[in-house]
Parts: sequence; structure tokens; C-alpha cells
Amino acid sequence: MMTPPDLPARPAPRASITDVVPRRTLVVIALVVVLAVIGTVLALTLGGDDESGGGAQGAGGDRTAAESTPRADTRNDEEGGTRTDGTATASTGTDGSAAASPDSTGTAGGAAPGSSSDAGDGGAGKAEAATTHRGKQGYSIGLPAGWKFKSSDAAGDRFTGPNGQKLLIGWTTTPKDDPVADWTNQERFMVRPKYKRIRIEAVEYRGWKTADWEFTYVDGGVTYRSVDRGTVVNDGLGYGLMYTARADAWDGEQRTDTWRTLTETFRPKS
Repeated sequence: MMTPPDLPARPAPRASITDVVPRRTLVVIALVVVLAVIGTVLALTLGGDDESGGGAQGAGGDRTAAESTPRADTRNDEEGGTRTDGTATASTGTDGSAAASPDSTGTAGGAAPGSSSDAGDGGAGKAEAATTHRGKQGYSIGLPAGWKFKSSDAAGDRFTGPNGQKLLIGWTTTPKDDPVADWTNQERFMVRPKYKRIRIEAVEYRGWKTADWEFTYVDGGVTYRSVDRGTVVNDGLGYGLMYTARADAWDGEQRTDTWRTLTETFRPKS
């Protein structure tokens, strides 16, 4: 039949795709597309980043510094709470570990008022420091010979010393009122290998509310001992100083002199 001249030409009928491509081929193509999508989703979901610092955490998950007394990395050495302020800082001195800054001095020494030993009641001997580190957060601390600033991360500022000694300084602008209760609460989330508590107790430290959390743990087959001093300077500022050394050297003169120097020369932000 001819199309009337006043009407447009009728289009030729189009063949169904199933008439052109076999149904089995269409099914195979659809499966390939679905598998490709699934593979992309799995890659994005499971692909980890080793630089993220993620690791085992306590049941409470990540805790910000605003939620409790500043902790100096009580779970493990590669993760910690979030600081409320401050960034990486540098030290200067005879070891040449960092460039000089106007706020750093080459030598330091002497004891602060209300100086303390492990128990917080003061100790014999003179606190001597080879360098003074001034953090951008505002604190300062004397570092014994052989010590240097290492890095700064979410947990705080990290330092290293001879024979595997370590120091981590953290801070918060919303400290808890009772550091003993706070340390006891945080102990529930401890995940260090072979952790063993030695003590959690209040100590005297310059008239501030202060508690020491002392414990041992094993890392790489070596037993370490740490003392984590949480101190509340005022309602808007608290610090955590966690000092770590090999357990077999804990009673040595180097270890005791170092802890005395660190605690006696520490100065909070003014």
C-alpha cells in the first residue's frame, strides 16, 4: 500500500536487539558488567592505606583529647587521641637535630618548684638538660644529652633518647577533673601486648591535680616500662607526659635522672 502524499513516509520497522544479538550473548555481557561493578566496589572498600596509622583500638574507638585527661598514647605507639591544638615543633642544641628558632636555647638546667620523682614527691640529684624544646602549643621541656624531637602527630609531640627511651607529650583544653578516675577508665581500652599494670595513683606535682599510670608491655620481644603522668594545670589546660624505657634498665641511674630532668624542667603554656 502506498503512503498518501500528504503524510510523511512511514519509517521502516526496527529489528529487536534479540533478533540481532543472541540472548545468550546478552546474558554474558550483562554478567561481565555486573562483575566489573562488584570488583570496583570491593577494591574501593577493602583497599587499605598503610600510612593511615590505623590499628587495633579499644571498644570505645578513637577518643578526642576533649573527652578526657590528655593521654600520652596509652593504647599503642602508633595511634592516640586527637589534640585540641598545636603542630610539629623543633628542638635546638648541641646535637644539631633541628634548625634553631628564636624560642629555643642551647642549654638548660635546674629544677622547677615542686619537682618530682616517679612517685611525685621529689628526688635527689640535679635535673640537667642539654637542650630546651619549646613546642608550638606553648609548653617547654629540657631534654637530656642524646635526646631529640622526633615527630608530631594526633597523639602529641614525640621525642627519642638513648637506649630506646621515648617521650610523648600530649595536651587538651578540656581536661577531666579527676585524673586517677580518668586513667582507670582509659585502662579498659589498653591493647598493648602483654600489658601489666603497676600502679594508677595520685601524685604530688607542683600543686596540680596529677596521677601517674605506670605499666609494662612487650614490643618486639622486649619488655618496656612506661609512666604516663596526667596533670591538670587548670580548667582549660591539661598535659600527659608518657616516658618509656626498657624494663631491665628502669632502676638504672640514667633512667631515674632522665625522668627527673623531664618532669622538673617541664613548663606548661603560660
